[in-house]
Amino acid sequence: MKKIVLIAAFALNAMVIVAQTAPQRTTLKPFAGLSYAAMFNGDLDFRKAIVAGAEIERPLARWVTVSAGLVYSPQGGVYNSSGTSFTWKHDYINIPIMANVYPLKGFALKVGLQPGISVSNRQEGQAGMSIVQNDMEGNLKPYDLAIPVGVSYELFNIVLDVRWNIGVISVGKSDPWAGDIYMGNSHLGGANFAYQFTLGYKFDISGDNGK
Repeated sequence: MKKIVLIAAFALNAMVIVAQTAPQRTTLKPFAGLSYAAMFNGDLDFRKAIVAGAEIERPLARWVTVSAGLVYSPQGGVYNSSGTSFTWKHDYINIPIMANVYPLKGFALKVGLQPGISVSNRQEGQAGMSIVQNDMEGNLKPYDLAIPVGVSYELFNIVLDVRWNIGVISVGKSDPWAGDIYMGNSHLGGANFAYQFTLGYKFDISGDNGK
């Protein structure tokens, strides 16, 4: 009987710990890191750049939070073939809206929806001996939509976040799902995707220290 009571007490204590794993405070997290972006059409290599933004997170349940942010996200990709090299610099302001589940203290699983607005769209590179600089505005959609999934770990308010943004629409104008656009030898159809690795710091803005 004593063993049963001890096991029950241990199980109850574990349940209480898990139930309190999500931060019970509203926070603001500025962050920055590295982005590796390309497209699902398979013709573009990764464009490596700096990503930065800020995110507000607030508790929804004892182990779930919701967050919303603004992120400057350099996307596009790099094309290299037979003396031709282009970097497609398609930059967005993304708005990730995430549900964050905390199975363990400080550790979160994330999924959400992310609309994006194009703020810069250029193609730069070299074709043989010629320098190419094309303004791509008007050739591609001025918006994007992605499903971000990821994980994060927080320690002493410092947060390491690893995220994969999976584009769900084509940025090509000819077809909303699978449109292709060619500029010279650079194939620019299909959907965006990006891997992002960031470090941020959480500031408590709840005004009551989470109480």
